[in-house]
Amino acid sequence: MSFYVECYPLKAQYLKNENVEINVEINGELKNNTLIEVNIYNLGRKVTSKSKVSNSKNNELFTFELERDLKAMKGYEVEAIIKLDETEKKAYTAFDVVEKAELCPRYGFMSDFSPKDYYDDEDIKSMNKFHLNIVQYYDWMYRHHEMLPPTNEFIDPLGRKLSIDTVKQKIDYGHKYGMKALGYAAVYGAGKEFFESNKECALYRNDNKVIDFGNFLFIMDINRENPWHDHIIEEFKKAIDFGFDGLHLDQYGFPKEAVSLNKVRHLKDDFPNFIDDVKDEISKTGKNPFLIFNAVNNWPIENVANSKQDVMYIEVWNPNDSYRDLADLINNAKRYCKEKQVVLAAYMRPFLKELNIPSEQAENATLLTLSTIFANGGFNLLLGENNGILAEPYYANYTVSPSEEFTSKLKNYYDFIVKYEELLFDLSLINLNMTYTGGINEEYVFSGSDFSPKPELNKVNTLIKEKENYKVINLVNYIGLENDRWNEAKKLLPNQIDNIEVTALIVEKIKGIYLCSPDFNSGNVIELKYEYVEHSQGQAIKFTIPKLCVWDLVFIETE
Repeated sequence: MSFYVECYPLKAQYLKNENVEINVEINGELKNNTLIEVNIYNLGRKVTSKSKVSNSKNNELFTFELERDLKAMKGYEVEAIIKLDETEKKAYTAFDVVEKAELCPRYGFMSDFSPKDYYDDEDIKSMNKFHLNIVQYYDWMYRHHEMLPPTNEFIDPLGRKLSIDTVKQKIDYGHKYGMKALGYAAVYGAGKEFFESNKECALYRNDNKVIDFGNFLFIMDINRENPWHDHIIEEFKKAIDFGFDGLHLDQYGFPKEAVSLNKVRHLKDDFPNFIDDVKDEISKTGKNPFLIFNAVNNWPIENVANSKQDVMYIEVWNPNDSYRDLADLINNAKRYCKEKQVVLAAYMRPFLKELNIPSEQAENATLLTLSTIFANGGFNLLLGENNGILAEPYYANYTVSPSEEFTSKLKNYYDFIVKYEELLFDLSLINLNMTYTGGINEEYVFSGSDFSPKPELNKVNTLIKEKENYKVINLVNYIGLENDRWNEAKKLLPNQIDNIEVTALIVEKIKGIYLCSPDFNSGNVIELKYEYVEHSQGQAIKFTIPKLCVWDLVFIETE
């Protein structure tokens, strides 16, 4: 008998003390007394298990109550096993339990708010399967300077027919799935009609010409001295009262300096004050808004990192073109603020329809970009509604995943970063890349290919981190690529590397060494054998990584 199995959590993320619900969905004709077993693992160890006999039902819900003393974050793997006669099939998913959402901000997007979308929750359901727990509602508003429309249905500034009731319905759907809704909010964009009546609110060039964005939006002055500051914060309050959990505060990367009210404005100084004022003013209403501010191409991350935004967010543009640039953006931001996660917006240009790039080449580029970002401890705003992929900054023009096969690969990657989030995103992880491997460093020595502690073309990037009881090694493969530019098509994935030998100087007693990858074995843990060998600084361990496709994660558990 032929049947297909899928399992998924009923929320994109669970908060501490919530019960976890896993749905097992079976497509196909079942007999009575079909046995369904669900196993829950953390870092490869079984935590709990439940089973039940299904009587011809195509959906079975399993509820789990997990530990209540969680301190920060914990990721889990779910294995569903269906046994029917002599046939056994398995399906996998993941979920996490966190103290607060900003610890693991898997950022997604939504942009379809037409009246006909009112009853459609399939977009939210698809995002839930990628575990996207924070969602930007892109261009949901009536006008940039006037958030809420005068009527339910309205035409947005770019001619789209939208419904504010649809927006509210999507927010409610998202809340059901544990997703925070952030309303898009340009901090200084205003339509022409507002500018014509409030010219004193605008920013001007040093030749006294107003600064605009294609004669479509006019740039306002966010300084506390200017009336725009209070006006737009009042509009933001209305958005929160409407139902949003927070705001995506956007800027355009220019101007960096301008003139207003006969004074020079340095926007890098005004941005952190403005972010703090938005948080403080909305908090006075009894609500705590989740804030993300766009540091366009890393500007001015050094000023806004420690503001009252909840995560650091960087929209990536030229000249940050290489894999090393992506890694540097993440690590640089973390140096400014160790207590916040980093989200990049790295749009995958190869998916643009007008470029006519074969979908496989765009897919290859995407997997390499995701591997680079995730292995370096960052998150990426890339996926959204209807299996959508961002290829450009106007989110309404998103590209739908070209195939079910690629959608499945993306799910494997997002399952993977949830299962192993403590080893990838724990804020207590210490980065040892440049001091423990490569060059004169001999604590971790790799052989069997070419290696570098930095992302380099035709080398395997080795990333070394540690936290209490764990040594963590990420390996990202750039061997055989035609270039090291993350946003260009890749004809092929990197060359597979087999039998990488690792010699590691570990002082603590070893409990076990484990390998996992989103590229094979369903992301499940494989225990590796090891031996003790002589080392110039004492006794080391030696083990072999059987294969590296794109990205491997190795963790050494110590006592």
